[in-house]
Amino acid sequence: MFLQNRKYYLLLIPVLSLMGTLKAMSFPWSYDMWIQPSILPYEEPVIYPQLSVSTTGLRIKPLPREDFENIAVNPVPASEASLKNGEKVFNTYCFVCHGMEGKGDGPVIKRGFYPLNLTTPGVVARDDGYIYAYIRYGGKVMMPSYRESITSEDAWDVVNYVRKLQGSPVKETATETPATEDTEQESAE
Repeated sequence: MFLQNRKYYLLLIPVLSLMGTLKAMSFPWSYDMWIQPSILPYEEPVIYPQLSVSTTGLRIKPLPREDFENIAVNPVPASEASLKNGEKVFNTYCFVCHGMEGKGDGPVIKRGFYPLNLTTPGVVARDDGYIYAYIRYGGKVMMPSYRESITSEDAWDVVNYVRKLQGSPVKETATETPATEDTEQESAE
C-alpha cells in the first residue's frame, strides 16, 4: 500500500515542511517590526508632552517661525570659534545632503534626493534669520527640522559657516541683539 501511495507521501512532505516554515516566519515577527511606534520619513518629531518641564525648571513654548525669519543679521558674531563650531555642526548634520562646500552634492544624491545648493544667489540673498529658521524649523518641502538635534547657538554658528561657504563677507556683529533662543520661558509655577 505504501508503494502505491508513495508519490502522494513524497508530495506531502514538501507541502507540510513549507507550511511549517511559513507559519514560523509569518507571525508575529514579520508584521510587528513594521507596525511600531517610530518616526517615519518626513514626519515631525514627537512634540513635548503637555505641561512638561525642562531641566532648568522653566516651561518651554516654541516661538513662531516668522519671528526668526525676519531677523536680518546674525546675533552671534562670526568669530573664529563660531566658524569652527559651525563647521563641526555642518559636517555632522548638513554634509550628507549639502556636501562639503554646500553645493548640494552630498552623498544623499545617490538615493535620488537633490538638496539645495547653498551658494546660489537666491540663498545668498536670504537673511540670516531665514537660514536659521530653516535649520531649526525645517524646510517647507523636504528638509527636516533639526530643533531636537542642533541648539539655538549652534544653529547661529552654522549660519555663520554657511555665509563663509558662500564667500559672503561675514558680518562681525549685529546692530540689535534679538533673542538667541527660540522659546518663550515661563515660570513653572
